[in-house]
Amino acid sequence: MPFRTEEKELVCAVCGKSSAQTVVAEYDPDTSVPDLDLRPDEPHRSYIKYWVNECPHCGYCNASIDIHADFTREFFESDKYRKCGDGLTGRFKKMSLVCEKNRIWKEALKSRLYAAWAYDDEGSDEQAAECRRAAVKIFDTHRAELSADSDIVLLTADLLRRSGDFERVIRDFKDRLMASELMMVIADYQAELAEKGDRACHKADEIPGVTVR
Repeated sequence: MPFRTEEKELVCAVCGKSSAQTVVAEYDPDTSVPDLDLRPDEPHRSYIKYWVNECPHCGYCNASIDIHADFTREFFESDKYRKCGDGLTGRFKKMSLVCEKNRIWKEALKSRLYAAWAYDDEGSDEQAAECRRAAVKIFDTHRAELSADSDIVLLTADLLRRSGDFERVIRDFKDRLMASELMMVIADYQAELAEKGDRACHKADEIPGVTVR
């Protein structure tokens, strides 16, 4: 069993009401070959839907609704929040806004990426690209903090390429010095794909000379 879920009664950190939420209780180590944006393969790929909770009473979305929030429930009534929509994609986009509101920039960026993954699964390519562009915007807006994380910097290459900004991938990542030789190889591979106009999903083991264990 790669992962196991269970129902938990959680109290919302915003409105104080309780609700039953499905959470991942335990999971086996992931040994799959990830995509270049670090999305795991099956079977771990299947539990993305458990990575975000939503309070049925006030609409608070986060990795867990009992996580402290530095705002009031009026935030959920804003047009920006409501326009995120429903379903898994909407919940991830709402979680991204929540993380931005709480100044957790890395999680805000990753939540937009997760929304893109959900759109990928639906075959909604343009909506997925929009989410990736939104993730890049978070990076650019908070570059001073996020650029200290080499993994996030490298992830940005995939976000840019998959959303069609090939010129920036080539400009920012071709022959770029990174924190490790492996990262430099991945960055150059992203630039090579961008030079071909390739927006497709690729796995880490497709990179020549790279062995993924």
